[in-house]
Amino acid sequence: MQSDTLLTALRQTGFENLTFSTPWSARLFGMTLAASNKQLFTLQQFQAALIERIKEEEKDGCITTDEDYYSCWLEALQSLLEARNLWQPGQLREREAAVVEAGEHRQEQQRQGHHVVQPEAVQ
Repeated sequence: MQSDTLLTALRQTGFENLTFSTPWSARLFGMTLAASNKQLFTLQQFQAALIERIKEEEKDGCITTDEDYYSCWLEALQSLLEARNLWQPGQLREREAAVVEAGEHRQEQQRQGHHVVQPEAVQ
């Protein structure tokens, strides 16, 4: 499949017709399109990585849920980004810890009567 074939098909059917079972799968889909639009990889390269990841997963059994499928999707996206040195293992945990810490700080500030928004925590 050529890179723009998926985008062309989506434009013809309308993005509003897309449905996702979870918010994280919708965000993952959007992140993939955004990364492709920034030319970090082509949709054809992503499709090949996803197919390879699904083949690996199916060695241990069938993919039976959306969560299984989108977990493969996430791993394919990560592998492409890691291969281009755009994502390093552990970055997700570091970012998650920073967001949690900022949220706890914000809650403490609110308990003390301060209502401060810290945009750097939600980037």
